[in-house]
Amino acid sequence: MTIVFHQPPQVPLPHIEAFLQTDFGLKGRIMPLAAERDQNLRVETGSGNFLFKIAPMSEGFSALAAQAHALQHIAMIDPELPVPRVTPNRLGDPVSTLEHNGSTYPVVLLSWLDGDVLADAPTPFRNWRHLGQMVGRLNRALRGFVHPAIAERELVWDVMRADSLLPHVETLPPEWIGRAGDMLNDFRERQKPALRHQRAQIIHGDAHPRNCLVRDGKVSGIIDFGDMVHGPLVLDVVAMLSDGLHEEADTGKLFHDIAHGFNDVVALEEAEVDCIVDLVKIRLLAAAVIAHAQKSQGVAVTETIAGYSMPALSAIDRLTGREPHLRSECRRAIGLITFSANDIMERRTSAMGPKPLLFYARPLHMLKGQGVWLEADDGRRYLDCYNNVAHVGHAHPRVAEAVARQLRLLNTNTRYLTDQSVAYAEALKATLDPSLDTVIFVNSGSEANDVAWRMANVWTGKRGALCMDFAYHGVTTAADALSPSNYPSGKWRFQHVRQLEAPDTYRGPIRERDSGETYAQFADQAIKALELGDHGLSIAIMDSAFMTNGILDAPAGYVAGVLRRVHVAGGLFIADEVQSGFGRMGSHMWGHQRHGIVPDVVTIGKPAGNGYPIGAIITRAEILERFVAETGPFFSTFGGGNAACAAGLAVLDVMQEEGLQDNAKVAGEYFRNLLRNLSQTYEIIGDVRGAGLAVGVELVRNRHTLEPAREETKRILDLMREEGVLIGADGKHGNVLKLRPPLVFNTENAEQVAATLGKVLDKL
Repeated sequence: MTIVFHQPPQVPLPHIEAFLQTDFGLKGRIMPLAAERDQNLRVETGSGNFLFKIAPMSEGFSALAAQAHALQHIAMIDPELPVPRVTPNRLGDPVSTLEHNGSTYPVVLLSWLDGDVLADAPTPFRNWRHLGQMVGRLNRALRGFVHPAIAERELVWDVMRADSLLPHVETLPPEWIGRAGDMLNDFRERQKPALRHQRAQIIHGDAHPRNCLVRDGKVSGIIDFGDMVHGPLVLDVVAMLSDGLHEEADTGKLFHDIAHGFNDVVALEEAEVDCIVDLVKIRLLAAAVIAHAQKSQGVAVTETIAGYSMPALSAIDRLTGREPHLRSECRRAIGLITFSANDIMERRTSAMGPKPLLFYARPLHMLKGQGVWLEADDGRRYLDCYNNVAHVGHAHPRVAEAVARQLRLLNTNTRYLTDQSVAYAEALKATLDPSLDTVIFVNSGSEANDVAWRMANVWTGKRGALCMDFAYHGVTTAADALSPSNYPSGKWRFQHVRQLEAPDTYRGPIRERDSGETYAQFADQAIKALELGDHGLSIAIMDSAFMTNGILDAPAGYVAGVLRRVHVAGGLFIADEVQSGFGRMGSHMWGHQRHGIVPDVVTIGKPAGNGYPIGAIITRAEILERFVAETGPFFSTFGGGNAACAAGLAVLDVMQEEGLQDNAKVAGEYFRNLLRNLSQTYEIIGDVRGAGLAVGVELVRNRHTLEPAREETKRILDLMREEGVLIGADGKHGNVLKLRPPLVFNTENAEQVAATLGKVLDKL
């Protein structure tokens, strides 16, 4: 948006005097007032005082009419609210036109409000809560007001259009140009999209200390409705805070009291409160850019604009670093208590037991997430390159709304006919081989693997199992036996389960790339051992990404070779797709499809619902039929509940609409290439592998001996966290960086992670 500066009209006072007498029957003393765009005049008459406003022709009749109609609407909704009242002309019209030298100007006559301008009050104003209450009343009074001239206007002061100021940041002081560009780009990419999901209406948008009148320590009037826009209602709070910074030394009190007062009248939502601090900085930046752009174009900066725009950059500096405190003050103001990480740690230990399993030497206290970002109580945003459960991005609005809408309507179980469970089962089946024609819902991946094994035991009449060494398949009693990674101390002991040598062509016993069949042969001895005992072979289970093994690139033919041997022995093959499914591997929807096999059973878990509890077993109808014939009908109370299936359907829709499987393929390959480039510089990077957005980076102390860099890996995780990037580690030796972000992770994110890793490796 090009900045257009409207010069105030310059109608001579004698012409105005004659017009007022003709159109309004008023005669008195006229005094000019300072204004940015309008020609404003105080009119003193024997019957009272008025404000006469002449708008520039460039704004048009409809813009001023909108102001007049808004004031009339407010007078009807909240008659006691101290805002100007419209004085109609002799014909009863709220807006008139004034002609001068061939030009026609829209004009309006308003009642005069008495009081001291807050910015010039003889004593410092401290009753910020009352200001918040008054603007809250104004915001509420405008709630039902609509006008096309406001909905369609493009106003340079509109915070929602702040990113349109990007071309003008070059007018700022040199040291601010890059910083301002980063702030406005972040607003465009992160903050603005989130604001579009918040409550919006016509707002005053400019309740700053020169537009507020005070008397006896309270607000006695709110004036100047020339900057009304249709936008998020929280921007009324932002306007008060941004300009109030110049009047109040205690910033924490300012944020708390204004949010508190506004919330007294209009209850603020958590998402609205949490964005206030960032938006205040954006409004301050916009004010600075506008003022500097005016100067660069030779436009005279008014005293009002100079008073609030020119110090804006220093105000941003005052706020920087204090965001967590100010955000906490806003949350506290509306009754949302935010505890420090230390407080939370003490409470967690007391309530949830000692020795908590937490990431990092200094645990993070997370408050919110969006896309690939997580925000902690330190006010910092962290790039999440680890959490796969938020499959389509943290707090995806489409999924959140689907769940919320369903919870408001109905959330019950599948012993009733429910639309959502049937629709979701059909949608899942459509992505799989036709032989996998039956869906059984549970609540998690652990439950899915547990029940799948029970079903296989009935089908085969056996009880034994094969799993990968250092695998993870859940936390139930049955799934725990399939999860050697739950026992890093080496105390895993289950005689009915045999571990298979991981097909690791980097550090395993066989390192040739064409060793798939050779590795598969390790299953022969394991199957024989189970059959010689009392267990026999019921199942083999694999995570198709070999995630806990260090995200291995299994050699071609390996998975098919194991499956073939399992079938010969009469067992069933379970593809655990909790971590590898739903397009994560890029080339295919499901990890097992990448290996060219059709399993007997597929299991899924929480990524299916973007974190909402859901799990499923997808198998052949004949397997389920035999299971229920022997054990009775299977039922999980909220497996397949309406809300869970609504979440699942929303995830599938988002994946398709946003092209997330293709994104995983493209971004993942780009990511691995960046990491391989790093390996040319840093000897500690021994191997880079994976598919799609399942990426493993194995760290070694020596590329010849392959000595695992265990301690270095732990240090890297903490250093990456300090640099604002969250990653994990896995593998039997704990030396493989596990990079497994939400599927909205893009090439720009990949560049940030790679650059940060390089920076961190320089510190080792």
